[in-house]
Amino acid sequence: MTSMEQAAPPQHAGVPKEVAVAAAATAVGAVPLIPAFTLDSVPTGALYLMGWPTLGIVAAVLLDRRPGSRIGRTLVVLALAPAALAVAAFASGGGTHTLWDRVESIARNGDVLIVLLALVALSWAVGMAPDRMSRRRLVWVTVWSAALVAAVAVASLATASRTLGLVTALGLCGLAAVLLRLETASEFRPVDEPLVDIGAVLGAVLVGAGAGVATRVAAERAGLPLQEVSAGFAAVLATALAWPAVLWLRRALLERRYGTGTLPPDAVAAITHDLRPDSDPRELLARAATMTAVACGHDEVRLVLGPDDPELPDAWQAHPLVVGGERVGTMLVHPRHAQGPEPRQDRLVAQLVPTVALMTRAVQLAVTADQSRRDIDREREAERSRILGDLHDGLGPALAGMSMRVQAELRRGPTPLLTTIAGELADAREDLRRVVSDLTPSALHGVRLAEALEHLVATLTDGRSTVVLDVGLGSEPCPETAVAVYRSVAEGVTNALRHGRAERVQVVVRSAASGEVVVEIVDDGDGGPVVPGIGLTSLRRRAERLGGRLEITPREPRGIRLHVSLPVETAA
Repeated sequence: MTSMEQAAPPQHAGVPKEVAVAAAATAVGAVPLIPAFTLDSVPTGALYLMGWPTLGIVAAVLLDRRPGSRIGRTLVVLALAPAALAVAAFASGGGTHTLWDRVESIARNGDVLIVLLALVALSWAVGMAPDRMSRRRLVWVTVWSAALVAAVAVASLATASRTLGLVTALGLCGLAAVLLRLETASEFRPVDEPLVDIGAVLGAVLVGAGAGVATRVAAERAGLPLQEVSAGFAAVLATALAWPAVLWLRRALLERRYGTGTLPPDAVAAITHDLRPDSDPRELLARAATMTAVACGHDEVRLVLGPDDPELPDAWQAHPLVVGGERVGTMLVHPRHAQGPEPRQDRLVAQLVPTVALMTRAVQLAVTADQSRRDIDREREAERSRILGDLHDGLGPALAGMSMRVQAELRRGPTPLLTTIAGELADAREDLRRVVSDLTPSALHGVRLAEALEHLVATLTDGRSTVVLDVGLGSEPCPETAVAVYRSVAEGVTNALRHGRAERVQVVVRSAASGEVVVEIVDDGDGGPVVPGIGLTSLRRRAERLGGRLEITPREPRGIRLHVSLPVETAA
């Protein structure tokens, strides 16, 4: 610390002004009670005044926690009631009555009115605030106030004045405790929930009482001994048996309001089990959102992928979904109540957010994997197209040149060897042509799938067999699906003609009602068991990567049926 710097003097937080005022009012209100404690017994008049200072104590606590509290300031005024009554009693004149007798007379005659006016002031202090918790606070203040007024009114009918004074003192102390609890609590259950709890207890008790009465009546008619014991045992047993059913009804009512509170493991397992290549991420997210809405008791829940904040509709709430410090999405919640969710629902949502975030992350990874798979397929197709182009442009002319030289030598001097070589070269050129026309995606460039299939079938027909093509597509599929359909037809027709020696091949390509593209190739060839080679194995793997399936079954009396179903995704 330099010489120019000086240590700041310690700051002492003094007693807030409003708290000091509340303490002073409580002390002033309690002054008339001091002489009462010097006597051998507390006078009855003092009993009427003892409950009011507790309101001043509560006022000091509330004003310390929340300065400017309207109910705290109102309690400060009410804490002065004992002093006001003492002054009124003193001003009424002495006569033959003592001061405490005059206090008792004034309080007994106007006790109900005084308490009622005090409670009206408290209700004004609580006020009708627009938020839900303030309204519930007002309801509970009104309920306890009505209970106090009723207790004082009933006690005022008693002949013993001391009883009324004691009820008034205890009632005001109880009201002070209730006000302290209501003002310091941050949340309140709906007003009807305690009624549900009371109804649950009364229901179980009534069932037990009914069973006990019925047992007592039956025992009396039968002349059995120990009738009271039997009735009591039946009542206790019936209450115990009814209690689980009562709790179940109560839990069902609360779940209807707040939701189940948890995502069952089988629900999470069902969502993650459906993370297949053919799964629609939007459907999985919608299913997870529906389960979350049921769990937390909200009208609707939406799950949005991505790190950015989505546009928030009116009356909706947003909860970020974070996994490992990375935001994977947002959970949008639409509460049933116009003023927002209950605090219990907020806690349920906070408990569910980590689980929902993990499910959202799993769906996000599935989407990313699907996109990566499609990118790999496109790169593989591009590389395959390049290789096949090199075969067509490089190996094709070389085979053609060799074939021309062999044919020239055959014309000059045919020999068995040259004839064999010429046939093998012709077969090699035919195989190369079929490989290129069968596998290259360039056949689909710039043309629709139906046109490419017609051209493919025309090139595969050898004149000795008939190939019938029937194409009925509702829309043009995406490139990956189009290539899979094209290659399925090429492989199926080639196998039927070359290996099955079929005379007729029926090819059907249609859009199914289930949202798939179906390829069915039926031939009348030799049939028999089919051992998948490289072509069929490649087709099966491609179909599975796209989320489809390939089936090969024999036909009766002969032939093979090849069935391929692929999920449709229309081209942009």
